[in-house]
Amino acid sequence: MKDLFTALEKYAAKKDLYNESWIASKGQEAEVYNKEIEKCRSFLKEKDDHLESVFMIQDTEERVIKVEDEALWKNEYEKRISALLTKLETNHIAIGDGALPFQNWGQVIPTWENILSAQKKFWIIEAIVNIVLNNHKITKLEKITFKESCCSYDPAFAHIYSAIPITMRFELQADGIQFLLHDVLKSPIPFIIEGFNISSTNKISNPDFSIENNNPVHVETSNNVSNFITDITIDAYIIDYKT
Repeated sequence: MKDLFTALEKYAAKKDLYNESWIASKGQEAEVYNKEIEKCRSFLKEKDDHLESVFMIQDTEERVIKVEDEALWKNEYEKRISALLTKLETNHIAIGDGALPFQNWGQVIPTWENILSAQKKFWIIEAIVNIVLNNHKITKLEKITFKESCCSYDPAFAHIYSAIPITMRFELQADGIQFLLHDVLKSPIPFIIEGFNISSTNKISNPDFSIENNNPVHVETSNNVSNFITDITIDAYIIDYKT
């Protein structure tokens, strides 16, 4: 009996003894884990749905359908570019030369391989334009640039998501910077801000500018710090989930 007891002690010290309670507990743990994983998948899919979508239009029967013809997509793409530019002009938002990097195919009809990339970039540009339109502190959209790479993206997560690097530059009143950063982060497009740089423009917005044209007048002096016009450059990337 003594030898048997010693052997059982050694066995218990080295191995887990599984009973029905342990098995039931592990089953419940696996069930909770799988539910949480499914929540994560749903979250990623929801964040990625807009970026992965293509233009929807109304057909002759007033149904909303997805554009599946390349030439029709190109026509819709050009119409939507025009609409965005009109909104900026209507709201008296200045834009820099080549500020919006839309694709120009000329007379060529793009292939779906090119369309899918251009479509994602359109949604990103549209989101930035909407941020500008909703932030009355912004006086100019200087430049949007898609980059080749970003600093903080970890290639180890390439099987989960890829990154679309971007640089955005705006001219705005100094007290609107925090609101701009907030609007970028709450956008339906999943932006990750890597860093930003703020610099003076040596311009001051006249608080008595005409409401009719909603266009700040730059003057040389002012006692109100909030009227100072600054440049802010934001380096970021967009998470493109593989869902």
